[in-house]
Amino acid sequence: MGWFLVVTPLHQAAENGGLEWAASAESSFGLPEEPPPVRALPTVRQVLTAFQEAGCHGTPWFQIAGHDLVADLAGCPDPTTCASLGGLDLGEVRLGVDGASGDEPVALHQAVTDIGFRKPSGRAVLAASVALAVQAGPLLLLDDSGSCAFVVSPGDDPTNLAMHWPW
Repeated sequence: MGWFLVVTPLHQAAENGGLEWAASAESSFGLPEEPPPVRALPTVRQVLTAFQEAGCHGTPWFQIAGHDLVADLAGCPDPTTCASLGGLDLGEVRLGVDGASGDEPVALHQAVTDIGFRKPSGRAVLAASVALAVQAGPLLLLDDSGSCAFVVSPGDDPTNLAMHWPW
């Protein structure tokens, strides 16, 4: 399957016109009437910590200057059976980092504007998003077709989210 999901803090999306675009998606869940207040973006360290807390793993498509990523984002232990056994594989993980470009290594303290997941387990992205929302505030998730928009907010019940989860 060749699909891609993007996660961005909801206030970041609102600043860039993303809320209006998300509202026009074929299906949506949790979109607020008003944009949330602006808040600090999560750091690379906070994003990686949220992935760990959620029990997720994946393949990083980014480098951290002077840091071993294996300790923070382990690769999938068994790609052939992971999904069928309920594993939480985020697939190929890309970080959009404020002030970084291309393949340039990033620093743990830099702000993350968006996260891309290529070929993830939908269950893994939900678990990672629930964990990250605690640090980052409400998150907007979009698929590569633009047909689905989904919001995960701090304190959301993961069981309720899973009942509406399109991926």
